[in-house]
Amino acid sequence: MEIKEKTIEDQKVAIMNYKGSLSDMEVLIGKLTGWVEVEEIETIGDLFAIFYNNPRTAKENEVVYDVGIPINPELDPDETEEIRIVNIIEHKVLSGIHKGSLDKIQETYNTMAEYSIENKYDIIGSPKEVYIKNKFEVENEDDMITEIQLPVIKMG
Repeated sequence: MEIKEKTIEDQKVAIMNYKGSLSDMEVLIGKLTGWVEVEEIETIGDLFAIFYNNPRTAKENEVVYDVGIPINPELDPDETEEIRIVNIIEHKVLSGIHKGSLDKIQETYNTMAEYSIENKYDIIGSPKEVYIKNKFEVENEDDMITEIQLPVIKMG
């Protein structure tokens, strides 16, 4: 797996904050994509999730995460009770591509964490999973593609 540093430019995103079960993500994605469709919002990137605790170790209904999608920065859509519009400022990340089911994504995280230590990167924020080919777009979960982004600063 190739891991590289890259800069994520400023982004305007439609985002939903959530605390609950990871299995609820499908419902959240449905609400978000439904809102995008009804409001005719131009998106400019893939669906993503940002995790504030580890969904693999947190209690079932205590996973804290956001689900979002980048939108055209020139748009100023109305927020709803559940969907907010926020700006994410430019930042550096370590980027790695996970291919296949999310059941084995922890292995990719572990490889990226080791890489960060070996190459003197300090992980300074919550991980983001960008769903390039998600399970709604592929017939077989082995064909899924997820980009993991770890916010970092280079040390020394």
